[in-house]
Amino acid sequence: MGAEKNDILEFIREEIGRVGPIPFSRYMEICLYHDTSGYYNKPGPKTGKEGDFYTAPHVHLLFGKTISRWLSATLQKMGISHPKLLELGPGGGQLAEDILESWPEDMIEPGLMLVEASACARSQLEDRLKDYAVVVYPPEDWGGLPEFSGAVIANEFFDALPLRLLERKGDNLLEVHVKDGGDCLEEILLPVQHSSLDAAVLELAGELLPGNRLEFAPESRSWLLRLGRKLKSGIVLILDYGDTFDALNAHWRTGGTLRCYRRHSVEADPLTDPGGVDITAHVNFTLLRDWATEADFTVNNYTTQSSFLIRAGILDLLTEQLDGRTKDPAAIKEWLAVKNLIHDEGGMGEVFKVIILRKQ
Repeated sequence: MGAEKNDILEFIREEIGRVGPIPFSRYMEICLYHDTSGYYNKPGPKTGKEGDFYTAPHVHLLFGKTISRWLSATLQKMGISHPKLLELGPGGGQLAEDILESWPEDMIEPGLMLVEASACARSQLEDRLKDYAVVVYPPEDWGGLPEFSGAVIANEFFDALPLRLLERKGDNLLEVHVKDGGDCLEEILLPVQHSSLDAAVLELAGELLPGNRLEFAPESRSWLLRLGRKLKSGIVLILDYGDTFDALNAHWRTGGTLRCYRRHSVEADPLTDPGGVDITAHVNFTLLRDWATEADFTVNNYTTQSSFLIRAGILDLLTEQLDGRTKDPAAIKEWLAVKNLIHDEGGMGEVFKVIILRKQ
């Protein structure tokens, strides 16, 4: 795409011209969430076969059905008989729809609140879920959400928040910024403002190996603090790809985990087509746990997606669904799809992690 045709590129260059090199977090915010030309605010599918990447709800409907079963049983055990559900970043609404359609008939249907940044997606969500008790909010209307008891679902939400990138060079801690190199945008490392880092980040930054990067989204902490103030009792279910700091700080992790996705292919350079690709990185679950504790949540569990789904009964549901169809080619295709959700050898089951937060 030529520079003259990329509105976001011109917007970024104008901002850099006014203020100098901008932090990568600001660059990523513009690329993904610019009002008219940001990746998530442009029309067209982002997930599924016609989009740029798959999320678990698109792999098989048993993902949402399993979560629905687990949520309803867990909330019932907690004594929450009239729960509200809140999903952060629902995208096209596949997971929300699967959860509601699978909710046990002998339980009161939960009210659903959705927080979605994309105006285009909000309109589609309201139409898709019009038969249910659903309210869709933009993030800026967060204050209007009522306090509630129930569950929060965040499936691949935290990986899409704007990232700060810190790198250690010798004894110096530097931060990735973006500058205008004339023909193209370029990365530049500048000294970190330590006053802008909270205690949890500072502690990990002190352990960062030379040449490695600490990737984190400050908004993750903000969201957990907001959730801590809204959720009176219940659980927060977070599913995302990522790992603990120790794993992300391995000596072979030089350069970090930042990636871009376009038409189901991975691209390494986030600076070549601003607004045209999804930008993401592995979630640092060590920081999520620290920030969740700060927000007065109890960390109830941290495990792989594979372990969570199997314990939540996905194989039992699959057995029920495939009963008598073992030789049916369509049944084999379904089994392979579910296998991808729980497979530990490089599949989603291993790369994706689940953290369960509790408040009562």
